[in-house]
Amino acid sequence: MKRPVTITISHTLGREAARARLQGGVDKVRDKLGTLHMQLTQEDWQGDTLHFGVAALGQTVNGKLDIEDSLVRVEVMLPWMLAVFAEKLRLGVEKQGQILLEHQPTKA
Repeated sequence: MKRPVTITISHTLGREAARARLQGGVDKVRDKLGTLHMQLTQEDWQGDTLHFGVAALGQTVNGKLDIEDSLVRVEVMLPWMLAVFAEKLRLGVEKQGQILLEHQPTKA
């Protein structure tokens, strides 16, 4: 049995700028996952939606990320063995999402 986890992250960038930031930040996320002994196994962008897979502890977690005008919604289905990590996952995704989506001043 799988446990659904939904994470929402607000932003003020607009849909296109948020998508550009997230697409440009995938390498940072991949590096961060590596430090946690996890691996990004799937990355499939379809418009404003990213379908992804992450391998951890011998399990694969699949999910999707939807970009809206002022919100990013991440939905992950955790296998029952990983459901105990749901809160840590939520906090980690929120933190990394906010870092990628925070307003960055333009350089002069």
